[in-house]
Amino acid sequence: MAISKRGIYENPTKSPWGYERYESDLERRMMERLERDPTVAKWMKRHDVTIHWVDCQGRMRRYKPDFLVEYTGGRIAVIEVKDPSRVDSDDVQRKRSAAELWCKKRGIEYQIATLG
Repeated sequence: MAISKRGIYENPTKSPWGYERYESDLERRMMERLERDPTVAKWMKRHDVTIHWVDCQGRMRRYKPDFLVEYTGGRIAVIEVKDPSRVDSDDVQRKRSAAELWCKKRGIEYQIATLG
């Protein structure tokens, strides 16, 4: 299970911001990975992407993916970080379907990262 460790990632070199907030150790680890990845040109957690999805009771929900990433070749991806034990949950799969459709319409990728 993901550790709910909130904090501030200070002085990222590939984010347009002077700091980024993380809500879990998985998110912090992803920030470190994005910073080290030579194929990543830019990344941010504080972005304007909001995706609408429908929960299992039929209620409309809003979902803000964890990261927006631009790679050196120009490819753009929305990345959601999840604990591997939660990837197959109904809510995660519903959000994933909505996010994949949202991204496809915009010509960008959707990824779930488990950092396993």
